[in-house]
Amino acid sequence: MKILVYGFSPYKNYSENITERIIRKIRNRKDLTKIIFPVAFQKHIFLEKIRKNNPGVILGLGQHPRSKKMRIERKAVNLKRENKQEQAKIISKNKPAHLFINVKLKKDNNSWISYDAGKYVCNFSMYVISDFSKNKNIKFAFIHIPKDYSVNKAVKFVESKIDEMIKTPFS
Repeated sequence: MKILVYGFSPYKNYSENITERIIRKIRNRKDLTKIIFPVAFQKHIFLEKIRKNNPGVILGLGQHPRSKKMRIERKAVNLKRENKQEQAKIISKNKPAHLFINVKLKKDNNSWISYDAGKYVCNFSMYVISDFSKNKNIKFAFIHIPKDYSVNKAVKFVESKIDEMIKTPFS
């Protein structure tokens, strides 16, 4: 089964993005593709890589500036905005107000379940990929990583979630 794991490059005032460091440290596996996306509200950037790699499993990683634990995201909303002062805009017209992730990863002592991924690029990627993955037999999940979390602990957590996704049926 082909696996795609993605994170993001640095954004706004951050000189680095923990997800980029995690992606680079995840051990290489047969049929694993690791991608660092630019922080951009451009649907085609995500979908081109998915179409090219044709994965059966996609795990997205995003940096969370304030969280202390891993946030296993379950829901993406059909809204986006560049900053908190801006009025949120619809991502896809004539589409549902929200979409649920199709693999329900389990929480542990280092994580919790979240139904609010914000309205920035992480949520955007979740919504676009969830919409694309519908009826395509692609398992998809998303985890927000605290920006100051231990990279080595995060890598172990992410690798365990990749294994979990491979074994877990669709939710």
